[in-house]
Amino acid sequence: MNAHSKDHLVVLEWRFKGIEVGYDHLNRCKVSVDGLDLPVSASFRQSDWGTYSLTLSKSIHRIRLVNEAYYEGRWMEHTFENEFSINAICEFDVHAKQVMKVRIEFDLNGAEVSIIRFGKDGKELDINQPDSRFRGKHYPMKIDWQFIHVEEGYDHPSRMMVFVDNVVYGISDQSVESKGGIFALKIPKGMHRIRIVNQSFVNGTWQDHTIVNNYSVEAVYEKLVTVKKGVKVSLLIDLNNEETVTNWE
Repeated sequence: MNAHSKDHLVVLEWRFKGIEVGYDHLNRCKVSVDGLDLPVSASFRQSDWGTYSLTLSKSIHRIRLVNEAYYEGRWMEHTFENEFSINAICEFDVHAKQVMKVRIEFDLNGAEVSIIRFGKDGKELDINQPDSRFRGKHYPMKIDWQFIHVEEGYDHPSRMMVFVDNVVYGISDQSVESKGGIFALKIPKGMHRIRIVNQSFVNGTWQDHTIVNNYSVEAVYEKLVTVKKGVKVSLLIDLNNEETVTNWE
């Protein structure tokens, strides 16, 4: 499937783990690149590797997969809402110049999604190790956030995670949602995808404050930018109006 200029081939692969006997459904994936919906994939058994080929320009692209299962004579999204045991949905960044293949596994037992990238040499890439894009000059980034209209009894501990090109670049100290917080770090010069995600501490675990995790609002800010000076980002997370108001300056 083509998206953007025809520079680099990236293959997506996916399958399911922990399939019960008799429940190896047909499945397929809806795919989007940078918000553009592409044709749906072919169908595969969940135990087999499904594949989808993208031809991408050499920059960084945001990929979104929504898996569908063929169940009781119709296609339906493989989500908790549809009474499946996992939200088989994922989003990730791909630097098409570096990545040849992305392998996704949906674990039905642990309700977890794993994403592994492979380089042009076929070897697994360690996305937690900053690459050459992150060398050189860095600029300060200041993030402040606040929740409003927090219900009594639901003022959870929260923190901010910052990703640069899908690499975890910083994690703030925690504070309760009603108090909000301020977080400062330095980010590399150049064009990068910046993603700022609020996490809540609920039932003993940290989880992204997103709709896919059954929250009412996406407490997320994401932007592809060319960093050439210090920046400030503000997030006002309104739980009544179910929106996150952001400002980048």
